[in-house]
Amino acid sequence: MPEPDRPTPLDAAPRLAAALGLARLWIKREDLAGLGFGGNKIRQIRLILAEAKAAGADTVITTAASQSNFCRALAGCAAREGLACHLLLRRAGGMEMQGNLLLDHIFGTHISWTDVTDPWDPAIEGELEAIAAAVRARGGTPHLVRLPGRTAALAASAWAHGAAELAADLAAVDARPDAVVVACGSALTACGLALGLTRAGLSSRVVGVSVQQPLARLRPWCDDVIARTAALLGWLPRDAAERLVLTEDQIAPGYGRASEASREAVLLAGRTEGLVLDPVYTGKALAGLAATVGKLVPSGGSAVLLHSGGAPGLFLHASEMVPR
Repeated sequence: MPEPDRPTPLDAAPRLAAALGLARLWIKREDLAGLGFGGNKIRQIRLILAEAKAAGADTVITTAASQSNFCRALAGCAAREGLACHLLLRRAGGMEMQGNLLLDHIFGTHISWTDVTDPWDPAIEGELEAIAAAVRARGGTPHLVRLPGRTAALAASAWAHGAAELAADLAAVDARPDAVVVACGSALTACGLALGLTRAGLSSRVVGVSVQQPLARLRPWCDDVIARTAALLGWLPRDAAERLVLTEDQIAPGYGRASEASREAVLLAGRTEGLVLDPVYTGKALAGLAATVGKLVPSGGSAVLLHSGGAPGLFLHASEMVPR
């Protein structure tokens, strides 16, 4: 069994709330989740590594962008568990040794590079299988981790359970927020939250702010993940899929790239609450929340922003954050 999740704080953010036109705002501090600069992926990785170890694996293999928060967190957690980690990273995201890529190196990760830019491209599977074959050839036992694939339901289940912690946090402050807002890449955290909050009886919408995939691809994917996760857990999903509202208005100018709105959101969070966001994930989540006030979230209403971590990525955008 994996070790229990480390509870993270739920911090009130009154000055940021006022700036957004909300009565109350809380930040769920997954950036404080633990190893390797934390993040929302830590809860998922505990289950993933438990599965890998139960299967007798000595090496975990996954793929994502070169500045992936998930890859960095997986590498750090694998190092602590005594597992090797092999990452297949997208060359298009940059190969300079900084940010998350620097941390991957510090954690002793083996890195290969790919020119495939779409994480759901079937060609990626062949490249991962070739890495796994090489591990087997030298006597190792690999375990493939595919968030946009076989690992999705297991990873989402971590946040289906994590939603119970959030519900308890909110009950402790007598709060029933209108929305819980989170940045979405593969959207597994958002899917798990929608399922778990439904089970917990909390009526809050889950607003998933896409930072990568258009809704035409993300919506059916999320519906499928919610159904698969419910089946894995033996839960009845009821209206969980309907509770998850997805937006795509913060993707531009593209995945891994800051927008003017996300830069402003990073500055606003820092200057009102001393809160450190990054401009390609959490900054876009906050920008997405700001854009929904008066729409999905009523003016004068309340919300939770799930801080999914990602601080190492902020420093890649230093020149964009400093006034010209």
